[in-house]
Amino acid sequence: MEQHDLTWADALAGPGPFLGEIFALAFVRGVEPLEALRRAGGLMDTLAPRTPQQIWDLHCFDHGYPEVVSALALGEWTVLVQPTGYEIESLADALSRGTEAVGILRHDYASPCFSHAVNGKFTARFNPRWPDPRPGDCLEPLLPLMREAGFDTDPVDYDSEDYETEDWNARYAEPIARSLRLAGLITGVLPSLDQLTAPLPGTHFESRFSHTRPPVVDNAVHKAAELVSELALEDTPGLAEALAAARRGDPVVVTPDSDLGRHVREWSLLARRASWTLNHERSRMTDEERARGTQFANLLYAMTAAFRADLA
Repeated sequence: MEQHDLTWADALAGPGPFLGEIFALAFVRGVEPLEALRRAGGLMDTLAPRTPQQIWDLHCFDHGYPEVVSALALGEWTVLVQPTGYEIESLADALSRGTEAVGILRHDYASPCFSHAVNGKFTARFNPRWPDPRPGDCLEPLLPLMREAGFDTDPVDYDSEDYETEDWNARYAEPIARSLRLAGLITGVLPSLDQLTAPLPGTHFESRFSHTRPPVVDNAVHKAAELVSELALEDTPGLAEALAAARRGDPVVVTPDSDLGRHVREWSLLARRASWTLNHERSRMTDEERARGTQFANLLYAMTAAFRADLA
Protein backbone atom coordinates (compact mmCIF):
# COMPACT_ATOMS: atom_id res chain seq x y z
CA MET A 1 0.00 0.00 0.00
CA GLU A 2 1.40 3.38 -1.02
CA GLN A 3 1.70 5.75 1.95
CA HIS A 4 0.40 9.33 1.76
CA ASP A 5 0.30 12.38 3.99
CA LEU A 6 -3.12 12.18 5.65
CA THR A 7 -3.10 15.41 7.65
CA TRP A 8 -5.73 16.78 5.23
CA ALA A 9 -8.26 14.23 6.43
CA ASP A 10 -8.84 15.95 9.79
CA ALA A 11 -7.65 19.43 8.83
CA LEU A 12 -9.75 22.54 9.31
CA ALA A 13 -10.42 25.00 6.52
CA GLY A 14 -7.40 27.18 5.87
CA PRO A 15 -4.37 27.55 3.66
CA GLY A 16 -3.32 23.90 3.98
CA PRO A 17 -4.64 20.78 2.21
CA PHE A 18 -8.35 20.34 2.96
CA LEU A 19 -11.19 18.31 1.45
CA GLY A 20 -14.09 19.40 3.63
CA GLU A 21 -15.84 19.37 6.98
CA ILE A 22 -18.26 16.80 5.56
CA PHE A 23 -17.22 14.14 3.07
CA ALA A 24 -17.62 10.42 2.57
CA LEU A 25 -15.61 7.68 0.88
CA ALA A 26 -16.36 4.08 -0.01
CA PHE A 27 -14.01 1.36 -1.24
CA VAL A 28 -15.55 -1.46 -3.30
CA ARG A 29 -13.55 -4.56 -4.24
CA GLY A 30 -13.66 -6.08 -7.73
CA VAL A 31 -16.30 -3.68 -9.08
CA GLU A 32 -15.61 -1.31 -11.98
CA PRO A 33 -16.18 2.43 -11.36
CA LEU A 34 -19.35 2.73 -13.47
CA GLU A 35 -20.89 -0.33 -11.81
CA ALA A 36 -19.99 1.07 -8.38
CA LEU A 37 -21.78 4.31 -9.29
CA ARG A 38 -24.86 2.32 -10.37
CA ARG A 39 -24.83 0.38 -7.10
CA ALA A 40 -24.92 3.68 -5.23
CA GLY A 41 -28.01 4.76 -7.14
CA GLY A 42 -26.08 6.76 -9.72
CA LEU A 43 -28.10 8.54 -12.41
CA MET A 44 -26.08 7.62 -15.46
CA ASP A 45 -27.53 10.38 -17.64
CA THR A 46 -25.65 12.84 -15.39
CA LEU A 47 -22.25 11.15 -15.85
CA ALA A 48 -19.44 13.69 -16.29
CA PRO A 49 -15.94 14.43 -14.98
CA ARG A 50 -16.05 16.88 -12.06
CA THR A 51 -13.78 18.32 -9.39
CA PRO A 52 -15.02 18.83 -5.81
CA GLN A 53 -15.40 22.56 -6.55
CA GLN A 54 -17.54 21.83 -9.59
CA ILE A 55 -19.66 19.52 -7.45
CA TRP A 56 -20.03 22.22 -4.83
CA ASP A 57 -21.11 24.69 -7.53
CA LEU A 58 -24.10 22.44 -8.27
CA HIS A 59 -25.39 22.95 -4.73
CA CYS A 60 -28.01 25.54 -5.54
CA PHE A 61 -31.72 25.82 -6.30
CA ASP A 62 -31.32 25.94 -10.08
CA HIS A 63 -29.41 22.64 -10.11
CA GLY A 64 -31.65 21.07 -7.46
CA TYR A 65 -29.04 20.56 -4.72
CA PRO A 66 -28.04 17.13 -6.09
CA GLU A 67 -26.03 14.54 -4.21
CA VAL A 68 -22.98 13.79 -6.37
CA VAL A 69 -20.46 10.95 -6.16
CA SER A 70 -17.28 10.38 -8.17
CA ALA A 71 -15.29 7.22 -8.82
CA LEU A 72 -11.58 6.36 -8.92
CA ALA A 73 -10.07 2.99 -9.84
CA LEU A 74 -7.23 1.87 -7.55
CA GLY A 75 -5.89 -1.64 -8.13
CA GLU A 76 -8.73 -4.11 -7.78
CA TRP A 77 -10.79 -1.55 -5.84
CA THR A 78 -12.99 1.36 -6.84
CA VAL A 79 -12.97 4.34 -4.50
CA LEU A 80 -16.14 6.43 -4.43
CA VAL A 81 -15.84 9.97 -3.09
CA GLN A 82 -18.70 12.24 -2.09
CA PRO A 83 -16.89 15.50 -1.33
CA THR A 84 -19.90 17.50 -0.16
CA GLY A 85 -22.12 14.90 1.50
CA TYR A 86 -22.38 11.88 3.75
CA GLU A 87 -24.57 9.15 2.24
CA ILE A 88 -21.95 7.02 0.44
CA GLU A 89 -20.57 5.61 3.70
CA SER A 90 -24.01 4.36 4.71
CA LEU A 91 -24.40 2.53 1.37
CA ALA A 92 -21.51 0.14 2.05
CA ASP A 93 -24.02 -2.71 2.46
CA ALA A 94 -25.46 -2.17 -1.02
CA LEU A 95 -22.03 -1.61 -2.54
CA SER A 96 -20.72 -4.87 -1.05
CA ARG A 97 -23.22 -7.23 -2.72
CA GLY A 98 -21.18 -10.24 -3.85
CA THR A 99 -17.99 -8.61 -2.62
CA GLU A 100 -16.61 -6.36 0.13
CA ALA A 101 -16.83 -2.63 0.88
CA VAL A 102 -15.42 -0.13 3.34
CA GLY A 103 -16.99 3.24 4.16
CA ILE A 104 -15.62 6.35 5.85
CA LEU A 105 -17.55 9.47 6.86
CA ARG A 106 -16.22 12.76 8.18
CA HIS A 107 -18.99 14.91 9.58
CA ASP A 108 -17.95 17.76 11.86
CA TYR A 109 -21.58 18.56 12.75
CA ALA A 110 -22.73 15.01 13.51
CA SER A 111 -21.02 11.66 14.08
CA PRO A 112 -18.25 10.36 11.84
CA CYS A 113 -18.38 6.69 10.96
CA PHE A 114 -16.27 3.78 9.73
CA SER A 115 -18.03 0.78 8.23
CA HIS A 116 -17.14 -2.58 6.77
CA ALA A 117 -19.58 -4.74 4.82
CA VAL A 118 -19.45 -8.10 3.07
CA ASN A 119 -22.03 -9.46 0.62
CA GLY A 120 -24.73 -6.96 1.44
CA LYS A 121 -24.37 -6.99 5.22
CA PHE A 122 -22.55 -4.65 7.57
CA THR A 123 -19.95 -6.60 9.53
CA ALA A 124 -18.80 -3.62 11.60
CA ARG A 125 -19.64 0.06 12.12
CA PHE A 126 -18.13 2.38 14.69
CA ASN A 127 -17.55 6.04 15.51
CA PRO A 128 -13.82 6.65 14.92
CA ARG A 129 -13.85 9.37 17.58
CA TRP A 130 -14.85 6.72 20.13
CA PRO A 131 -13.38 3.44 18.86
CA ASP A 132 -13.51 1.57 22.19
CA PRO A 133 -15.28 -1.76 21.55
CA ARG A 134 -18.77 -1.92 22.98
CA PRO A 135 -21.13 -4.88 23.44
CA GLY A 136 -22.72 -5.88 20.14
CA ASP A 137 -20.55 -3.80 17.83
CA CYS A 138 -18.82 -6.84 16.21
CA LEU A 139 -15.40 -5.17 16.07
CA GLU A 140 -13.38 -8.16 17.29
CA PRO A 141 -12.10 -9.24 13.83
CA LEU A 142 -10.94 -5.69 13.08
CA LEU A 143 -9.22 -4.95 16.40
CA PRO A 144 -5.66 -5.92 15.35
CA LEU A 145 -5.88 -3.74 12.23
CA MET A 146 -7.52 -0.92 14.19
CA ARG A 147 -4.58 -0.89 16.60
CA GLU A 148 -2.13 -0.93 13.70
CA ALA A 149 -3.95 2.06 12.20
CA GLY A 150 -3.45 3.99 15.44
CA PHE A 151 -6.77 3.52 17.22
CA ASP A 152 -6.61 2.94 20.97
CA THR A 153 -9.12 0.14 21.39
CA ASP A 154 -8.55 -0.56 25.08
CA PRO A 155 -11.76 0.02 27.03
CA VAL A 156 -11.75 3.17 29.16
CA ASP A 157 -11.52 2.34 32.86
CA TYR A 158 -13.28 5.23 34.52
CA ASP A 159 -12.29 3.93 37.97
CA SER A 160 -8.60 3.70 37.15
CA GLU A 161 -6.05 5.89 38.91
CA ASP A 162 -4.79 6.83 35.45
CA TYR A 163 -8.17 8.14 34.31
CA GLU A 164 -7.47 11.73 35.40
CA THR A 165 -4.08 11.78 33.66
CA GLU A 166 -5.18 10.08 30.44
CA ASP A 167 -3.99 11.92 27.31
CA TRP A 168 -7.43 12.16 25.74
CA ASN A 169 -6.20 14.27 22.82
CA ALA A 170 -3.74 11.54 21.82
CA ARG A 171 -6.29 8.78 22.38
CA TYR A 172 -8.95 10.27 20.14
CA ALA A 173 -6.88 12.37 17.72
CA GLU A 174 -6.98 12.07 13.92
CA PRO A 175 -10.13 9.93 13.68
CA ILE A 176 -10.43 10.26 9.88
CA ALA A 177 -6.71 9.80 9.15
CA ARG A 178 -6.78 6.67 11.31
CA SER A 179 -9.91 5.52 9.47
CA LEU A 180 -8.11 5.96 6.15
CA ARG A 181 -5.13 3.98 7.43
CA LEU A 182 -7.50 1.23 8.53
CA ALA A 183 -9.18 1.24 5.12
CA GLY A 184 -5.74 0.97 3.54
CA LEU A 185 -4.82 -1.98 5.71
CA ILE A 186 -8.07 -3.77 4.74
CA THR A 187 -7.94 -2.96 1.04
CA GLY A 188 -4.24 -2.56 0.29
CA VAL A 189 -4.93 0.76 -1.49
CA LEU A 190 -5.09 4.34 -0.29
CA PRO A 191 -5.96 7.37 -2.45
CA SER A 192 -4.02 10.61 -2.16
CA LEU A 193 -5.73 13.97 -1.77
CA ASP A 194 -4.56 14.90 -5.27
CA GLN A 195 -6.31 11.83 -6.66
CA LEU A 196 -9.53 12.61 -4.78
CA THR A 197 -9.62 16.24 -5.90
CA ALA A 198 -8.73 15.67 -9.56
CA PRO A 199 -11.52 15.68 -12.17
CA LEU A 200 -13.18 12.28 -11.74
CA PRO A 201 -16.11 10.65 -13.54
CA GLY A 202 -19.19 10.85 -11.40
CA THR A 203 -22.96 11.14 -11.31
CA HIS A 204 -25.78 12.61 -9.35
CA PHE A 205 -27.17 9.79 -7.23
CA GLU A 206 -30.29 8.84 -5.32
CA SER A 207 -29.64 6.34 -2.53
CA ARG A 208 -33.24 5.11 -2.84
CA PHE A 209 -32.22 3.53 -6.16
CA SER A 210 -29.55 1.50 -4.36
CA HIS A 211 -30.21 -1.79 -2.58
CA THR A 212 -29.26 -0.50 0.86
CA ARG A 213 -31.30 -1.62 3.83
CA PRO A 214 -34.02 1.02 4.31
CA PRO A 215 -35.24 2.64 7.52
CA VAL A 216 -37.90 0.85 9.51
CA VAL A 217 -41.28 2.58 9.20
CA ASP A 218 -44.35 1.11 10.87
CA ASN A 219 -47.15 0.48 8.37
CA ALA A 220 -44.94 1.83 5.60
CA VAL A 221 -47.18 0.68 2.73
CA HIS A 222 -50.26 2.22 4.35
CA LYS A 223 -48.45 5.51 4.99
CA ALA A 224 -47.16 5.60 1.42
CA ALA A 225 -50.66 4.93 0.05
CA GLU A 226 -52.14 7.71 2.19
CA LEU A 227 -49.57 10.19 0.91
CA VAL A 228 -50.16 9.09 -2.68
CA SER A 229 -53.83 9.95 -2.19
CA GLU A 230 -53.10 13.28 -0.45
CA LEU A 231 -50.75 14.30 -3.28
CA ALA A 232 -53.14 13.02 -5.99
CA LEU A 233 -50.57 10.70 -7.53
CA GLU A 234 -52.80 7.67 -8.11
CA ASP A 235 -52.28 7.77 -11.88
CA THR A 236 -48.47 7.69 -11.68
CA PRO A 237 -47.28 4.89 -14.03
CA GLY A 238 -46.15 1.82 -12.12
CA LEU A 239 -46.96 3.15 -8.64
CA ALA A 240 -50.15 1.19 -7.97
CA GLU A 241 -48.46 -2.04 -9.08
CA ALA A 242 -45.43 -1.32 -6.87
CA LEU A 243 -47.59 -0.67 -3.81
CA ALA A 244 -49.62 -3.83 -4.50
CA ALA A 245 -46.41 -5.88 -4.64
CA ALA A 246 -45.22 -4.30 -1.38
CA ARG A 247 -48.53 -5.20 0.29
CA ARG A 248 -47.90 -8.84 -0.68
CA GLY A 249 -44.48 -8.61 0.95
CA ASP A 250 -42.59 -8.75 -2.35
CA PRO A 251 -39.47 -6.60 -2.70
CA VAL A 252 -39.83 -3.83 -5.26
CA VAL A 253 -36.92 -2.49 -7.29
CA VAL A 254 -37.41 0.89 -8.96
CA THR A 255 -34.76 1.81 -11.51
CA PRO A 256 -33.89 5.42 -12.40
CA ASP A 257 -34.85 5.01 -16.07
CA SER A 258 -38.23 3.36 -15.49
CA ASP A 259 -41.49 5.30 -15.74
CA LEU A 260 -41.90 5.24 -11.97
CA GLY A 261 -38.20 5.98 -11.49
CA ARG A 262 -38.45 9.16 -13.53
CA HIS A 263 -41.29 10.35 -11.30
CA VAL A 264 -39.29 9.43 -8.20
CA ARG A 265 -36.47 11.63 -9.48
CA GLU A 266 -38.89 14.54 -9.95
CA TRP A 267 -40.33 14.08 -6.45
CA SER A 268 -36.85 13.87 -4.98
CA LEU A 269 -35.92 17.15 -6.67
CA LEU A 270 -38.95 18.84 -5.10
CA ALA A 271 -38.12 17.33 -1.71
CA ARG A 272 -34.49 18.51 -1.80
CA ARG A 273 -35.49 22.03 -2.80
CA ALA A 274 -38.06 22.15 -0.01
CA SER A 275 -35.47 21.07 2.53
CA TRP A 276 -32.58 23.27 1.44
CA THR A 277 -34.64 26.43 0.92
CA LEU A 278 -35.50 26.44 4.61
CA ASN A 279 -32.05 28.02 5.06
CA HIS A 280 -30.81 28.83 1.54
CA GLU A 281 -32.48 30.80 -1.25
CA ARG A 282 -35.70 30.78 0.76
CA SER A 283 -37.48 33.15 -1.62
CA ARG A 284 -37.25 30.61 -4.45
CA MET A 285 -40.21 28.64 -3.03
CA THR A 286 -43.43 29.70 -1.40
CA ASP A 287 -44.39 28.19 1.93
CA GLU A 288 -47.11 26.23 0.12
CA GLU A 289 -44.62 24.82 -2.40
CA ARG A 290 -42.20 23.98 0.40
CA ALA A 291 -44.91 22.17 2.36
CA ARG A 292 -45.80 20.11 -0.71
CA GLY A 293 -42.13 19.30 -1.28
CA THR A 294 -41.89 18.12 2.31
CA GLN A 295 -44.83 15.80 1.70
CA PHE A 296 -42.95 14.32 -1.26
CA ALA A 297 -39.98 13.73 1.07
CA ASN A 298 -42.30 11.88 3.47
CA LEU A 299 -43.71 9.84 0.59
CA LEU A 300 -40.26 8.80 -0.66
CA TYR A 301 -39.21 7.83 2.86
CA ALA A 302 -42.28 5.62 3.28
CA MET A 303 -41.94 4.13 -0.22
CA THR A 304 -38.29 3.22 0.35
CA ALA A 305 -39.18 1.51 3.62
CA ALA A 306 -42.13 -0.30 2.03
CA PHE A 307 -40.37 -1.52 -1.11
CA ARG A 308 -37.42 -3.26 0.65
CA ALA A 309 -35.24 -3.32 -2.49
CA ASP A 310 -32.44 -4.72 -0.30
CA LEU A 311 -34.27 -8.07 -0.31
CA ALA A 312 -34.37 -8.35 -4.11
